[in-house]
Amino acid sequence: MIVALQFVSVHMLNAQTGNSYGVKKVVIDPGHGGKDPGAVGSFSKEKDITLAVSLKVGDMIKKNFPDVEVIYTRSTDDFVELHKRAKIANDNHADLFICIHVNAIAGGSAYGAETFVMGLNVSDENMRVAKLENSVILKEDNYEKHYDGFDPNSPESNIMFSLYQNAYLEQSLKLSEKVQKYMKSEAGRYDRGVKQAAFLVLWRTTMPSILVECGFITHKDEEKFLNSDEGQKKLATAIFNAFSDYKNSLENQGKEMHGNNGITPSDQNFVPADANSPANLTNTSDNSFNFAEGIFFGVQVKTSAKKLDIASDPLLKNQGMIYEYQQDGLYKYVAGIDRSYEAAYSNFQKLRNEVKDCFLVAFKNGQRFSVTQAQKEIKQ
Repeated sequence: MIVALQFVSVHMLNAQTGNSYGVKKVVIDPGHGGKDPGAVGSFSKEKDITLAVSLKVGDMIKKNFPDVEVIYTRSTDDFVELHKRAKIANDNHADLFICIHVNAIAGGSAYGAETFVMGLNVSDENMRVAKLENSVILKEDNYEKHYDGFDPNSPESNIMFSLYQNAYLEQSLKLSEKVQKYMKSEAGRYDRGVKQAAFLVLWRTTMPSILVECGFITHKDEEKFLNSDEGQKKLATAIFNAFSDYKNSLENQGKEMHGNNGITPSDQNFVPADANSPANLTNTSDNSFNFAEGIFFGVQVKTSAKKLDIASDPLLKNQGMIYEYQQDGLYKYVAGIDRSYEAAYSNFQKLRNEVKDCFLVAFKNGQRFSVTQAQKEIKQ
């Protein structure tokens, strides 16, 4: 169950290497296999569906993007341990990790596709899906050693692992929205939305990740769809289209940034400073800030597909003033804002002990701005 698409940050990687922006290597991971059948329907097994869809996705990528290398964690009916799946992606320095699964639930009434990213949401339903997927490790030898004592049957263990924030959550959320869009329009699946939960298969990957449940093998009609050649082609097309859109958007963004001396595109929903605002930050009634004219630095601590309640969020409520803004349909939260880069960097050093994937950001006149470029302008 799970379609996990994971991107190494092309934005960050190529900025360091000087290579052109783009996705050049994809690892496709068909869920389950061998002695692990995965979810079982009335006449089929998950492991067979995931392999068929995975091979179709790979063929589409090879045909349409011959410059992209496709690697499978399995191309036959073999059992591959979860930690080895992540290792394959990491060792190959993949730009994208695609793990394909289907869902199951007792009763047979649930249907549709849903996409997960590694995150903090521990609702009962999200926890159920995570526990179901993570229980695969019980088939592995010495699983306690490989997963630091993780117990898939323990709610406490699942909550603990949900606290690991993916360093590429922002890219994962962007891609997950695209997958859901095409699962609905291309594959005709009911849209169950984008969600957050803790999945061991994503835990040790060094790239952004999303997990999409293609459909429910326990639903009579959907099981037929999942096993049909037409249905598998539609699912593969949906995943491929999401990949294609995201690959193109990364490359276009890279070209735009390169041509603008590192200045990122404006955040359309960023709250601009009022002309009469004082030359400092003011806390507004909706927990955001109005920025005065000039450059500010801060620490981005969280990204979410849905608007968060700052006052009740376990992380945000303890950070003092928080700036919330929207970009590309995502909600982003910035703490430790200051005109001084040194002060913001000091805040970053403190926060990264609590938030491992936080990072410095800069704003100029109400727009996201390159941190490096902002430093240069301050020194002028």
